[in-house]
Amino acid sequence: MRVIAVLLLLTLSGCSQLCDCQNARSERADNSSSHSEASLSEQMQQEQQSLASTSVATDGTVIEDRVMPEAPPVQSTPTVSQLDKIMAEPGAKPIWPVVQKAPLQRKSLPSEQQAAYQQGMLLHRVTQSPYPELPQSRKELTDYAAQLAFKLAGFDELKGAKVGITSFVEFDDSLEQTTALGNQFAEAMVTLLPQYGVDVIEYKLTRDIDVSPRGDIALSRDVLKLQQKVGMDYVMTGTLVATRRGIQVNSRIVSVQGQKVIAAASTMVPHLVLQQIQP
Repeated sequence: MRVIAVLLLLTLSGCSQLCDCQNARSERADNSSSHSEASLSEQMQQEQQSLASTSVATDGTVIEDRVMPEAPPVQSTPTVSQLDKIMAEPGAKPIWPVVQKAPLQRKSLPSEQQAAYQQGMLLHRVTQSPYPELPQSRKELTDYAAQLAFKLAGFDELKGAKVGITSFVEFDDSLEQTTALGNQFAEAMVTLLPQYGVDVIEYKLTRDIDVSPRGDIALSRDVLKLQQKVGMDYVMTGTLVATRRGIQVNSRIVSVQGQKVIAAASTMVPHLVLQQIQP
């Protein structure tokens, strides 16, 4: 029995020593790992500091960057130039002339022009016309006559033909009422159609030139002074139709022999252009 008890004591003491050895080993391993981690973090911090203080050039060389101390602020008084001294004198005159801008003037609106005409206080005078309440247009009557001439010149029958141009009349029962618009539009067609290759005949040309102190006259509306035969192939005529937008100009070219309309065109002359026409 004693022998068994002694063996048990020896066994228990050996187990306790073995446990103590294992605990010591684990504590040493923990200490060594914590020490290695601390040293590794310190090494990384040192590398970052070294990288922050250095930079690499394009050729691979390392350039050290040193933090330069801030320069002390410079305290200096501004120097007065000679020009400033001259200008500071009481009787000094400006070197550059001072130009005073003219005050801005508001332009009258189209809705205000009628009242301005009645009061005689219109700032920007406009030529009196049958339509004083309308503003002037940038286009002229010849612009619309050119559109009509371009349309008529496109007909093949007019190439090489002799055309006489008459006044445009109002579209009424008589078809004989002429206006300033009709006469001026016809005169514009006399000027524009030859530019497109149409032969225009001037049938108002007198047989003789009337030379007098007031001028040399070659045109007349007196039938007795005109030539009897002018040799026209076609006659251009037209009507004027009043609309809300303006005057509709309808033109047609009629054959003298068969009264056949060989060409026709129309255009619209707005009210803005009509006010520029003088009787």
